[in-house]
Amino acid sequence: MTPPRQPLVVLYLVDGARPDVMEELLASGDLPHIRREIVASGTSRTATSCFPSTTGPAYLPFLMGCFPGTINIPGIRWLDKSEFHAKSWGKNRFRSYNGIEAPWFNDDLPLERPTIYERFERPFNIFSMLTRGLPPGHNLTGASKPFWYLYAHLTDRWHPVDGASHHHLMRALEGAPDFVFAVFPGVDSYSHLRHPRHEETLAAYRTVDRSVGRLAARLKRLGRWDDTLVIITSDHGLTATGRHLDLAAFLEERGLKTLSYPIIWKANPQASVMISGNAMGQVYCLNGSGRAALVGDEVGAALGSRLEELLAREEIDFAAWRHGEGAYEIAAARGRAVIRSTPAGLTYQPTSGDPFGLGTLSTPLDRRLALEATFHSEYPDALVQIEQLFACGRTGDLVVASRNGCDLREAYEWPEHHSSHGSLHREHMMVPLLYNRTGWDPRPARTTDLFNTILKWSGKPTVEGTDGEPLC
Repeated sequence: MTPPRQPLVVLYLVDGARPDVMEELLASGDLPHIRREIVASGTSRTATSCFPSTTGPAYLPFLMGCFPGTINIPGIRWLDKSEFHAKSWGKNRFRSYNGIEAPWFNDDLPLERPTIYERFERPFNIFSMLTRGLPPGHNLTGASKPFWYLYAHLTDRWHPVDGASHHHLMRALEGAPDFVFAVFPGVDSYSHLRHPRHEETLAAYRTVDRSVGRLAARLKRLGRWDDTLVIITSDHGLTATGRHLDLAAFLEERGLKTLSYPIIWKANPQASVMISGNAMGQVYCLNGSGRAALVGDEVGAALGSRLEELLAREEIDFAAWRHGEGAYEIAAARGRAVIRSTPAGLTYQPTSGDPFGLGTLSTPLDRRLALEATFHSEYPDALVQIEQLFACGRTGDLVVASRNGCDLREAYEWPEHHSSHGSLHREHMMVPLLYNRTGWDPRPARTTDLFNTILKWSGKPTVEGTDGEPLC
């Protein structure tokens, strides 16, 4: 008897892909293979990412089914106030996954939460920083990634890196895989270097399209195409940037000795700033020995007039902080509101103006209803994303998001970024979600839903206690 063919999942992570740009390229005929092999017989829709919407933390939804706050990794950079104020120095005081501390990303994952690699027999990874659970030899770019990324960073040439990603994807097929996670970093990198619609950025989308065409052709020859689920998505969107407000320098210039990367060795700092994606920053108030997160008026007392001055800046979209037990204040020049988390669900109550433009949401909403109520707004999934982030003990006392067109980092930013992401704004939060299947639940989706969707489609048990629900 012929053994049943093993199902295969290939997840294309097109870093920084915007759904509107992808739709434009599909409509113009610039992505013929994706249109023919994925969209024509499948589905093209959108999903929400997570906050912060930045590479690394935004991989957690795909590979662990959880938001960053759930995994206790609240950003690409973070500080742990409890560890920072401890008498003994430890490596978990603060972190930046940009650079030499990147390998600690896997060490920082809670052991009680499985990765998707641990649920498959023959998984492969290409260019992802999350690799825990891969069998030996299945991290196909483990040795070469630092050299590829350094080369691209020094030369501003990311097309060869995307070419390497496709090469390793084809190589993975030789290993009888059942799951492949392949990151294509070109769209994000050229968006930062140039613009989200620069020709080099658009060429990076076309590279992915050619890869999909060659993947489909190979799998058809192998007789595996009909048993393969191909998903094309992103970890975040982004917007063009023309103005920088360095948040760490802002505090330093106003009398607060501020610790931030890459200058992290400062004696007795009064504050710390940790930036993620350049459009989201966390401020930790260290002027005191308290290890606990500040709540309510304590934030204003610690920052003084600097907080109101910051909120009045044109570069700032909003700031948020813990308002009380299960409550979070949203503040912007256009008004203030409070998000409350109760056993019955989440509510949103403007107290002056309406910073998220949601009106009053006084009836408690569970997580699915909260997404439905905000999915088409300028701040999709805002209630859940604020809650999950501040539920994390490592999240700053103050979270700041920049206005589109601006970001929060200038010093030590080489090369200068011309696009940014990380915020809660729609253009950063919405990502494309394309797959060669139909009939899945059409409800508004999150990227966290893909973890258990992939497991269920593959005939494997789903994982309880994640932040997503299967779509199939």
